[in-house]
Amino acid sequence: MLSDAKVKTLKPKDKSYRILDAERLYIEVRPTGTKIWRFKYTLNGKEGTISFGEYPAVTLQEARKLKDDARAKLAKGLNPSQEKKKEKLEKRIKASNTFKAIAEEYAAEQMKHKSPDYVERFKNCMQMDVYKEIGSLPIKDITSAHILSVMKNTISRISASPKFGTGEAAANLNRRFIGLVMRYAIITSRLDNDPTYALRSVVSQPAVEHARALDPQERKELRRKIDSYNGSTVVRNAGLAMLYSMLRTVEIRKLEWSYIDFESKTITLPRSSRQTQQDRVMKKNRTHIVPISSQLFDLLQQQYALSGDQIYVFPSPQRRNNMLSRTTLNRMLEYMGMSAVTAHDFRATASTALYEKGYKEDWIELQLAHVSGNKTKASYNHAKHLNERRKMMQDWADMVDGWEE
Repeated sequence: MLSDAKVKTLKPKDKSYRILDAERLYIEVRPTGTKIWRFKYTLNGKEGTISFGEYPAVTLQEARKLKDDARAKLAKGLNPSQEKKKEKLEKRIKASNTFKAIAEEYAAEQMKHKSPDYVERFKNCMQMDVYKEIGSLPIKDITSAHILSVMKNTISRISASPKFGTGEAAANLNRRFIGLVMRYAIITSRLDNDPTYALRSVVSQPAVEHARALDPQERKELRRKIDSYNGSTVVRNAGLAMLYSMLRTVEIRKLEWSYIDFESKTITLPRSSRQTQQDRVMKKNRTHIVPISSQLFDLLQQQYALSGDQIYVFPSPQRRNNMLSRTTLNRMLEYMGMSAVTAHDFRATASTALYEKGYKEDWIELQLAHVSGNKTKASYNHAKHLNERRKMMQDWADMVDGWEE
């Protein structure tokens, strides 16, 4: 029989040779110096050989254990070589059915037509919170308890940095994204039920903080700090354009050069570019025209010199022909030391100021795209009161610039 000391001393020769241990287990020494454990067996009158791996990665003791396992299979009429292949296949299948593998497959197959921002949010959630806990688990083994743990840890991570909130919204977003993967696994016959279903109400969303009008001091500070913002020029211009135009954050981010008519001084947002979640629920999807003030006209011409060769007016500074991240404009406010202000407050401030100025409700609400739910009426509303709104938007831009004084 072999010993560890003897196996260590075996030297390569010009040709491969074998040294027997016991019960048909032997080590094969190749001219390269590689030492391979092999076991020769007979089943149903036919001989076969199975490899147990290289020495010293597989020790003598481990090779003997593997030999005993193979002999046990032979006693049951099983072919150890075929069983080894079957086990490898099962491991490959198991590895391909982990949550991470299926989530990546889902992203590749089902998110082809989603916006880059949405896909990025999905992938960031997976990397930040999900994969570290359930990524390596077979998807069939994941329970509601696993997902609840992901949600609780998400809340803990975010609440540790108060400026990012308390974490409930992110926890529920993670649950929804996990649910998308689970349901994809169901329709591809790799899962029977969705464990996120039981967790739909387990974490309550925090109360929504509605947009508010900025007070006079905040308005003055905002205008001054936007001008002195030393970050990306594209981001600064996007923030100021949103202030002048009264557009939503998503509309500024999705704004394309093809929507802008410098000759008529109008921005025409097609239906698909400005549809919000509420619009989808209410099946509202309308064209929206924004008159361009002289200040916004000058800003857009300056911006054209920076991004006129790209799709978006305010593209991502990091990725060509991609939108700004959904958090970029609020991050700009944080960097300026105005974390109590959000980009949504711009519209509320405009609405309040214009009402105080005496402008008609129809003009203000139409400019904010708060239009009638009547579909027949709405189809003709996009150009209504355009001349009146043009003067109103110029007055608003002048008010914004007057905040600096």
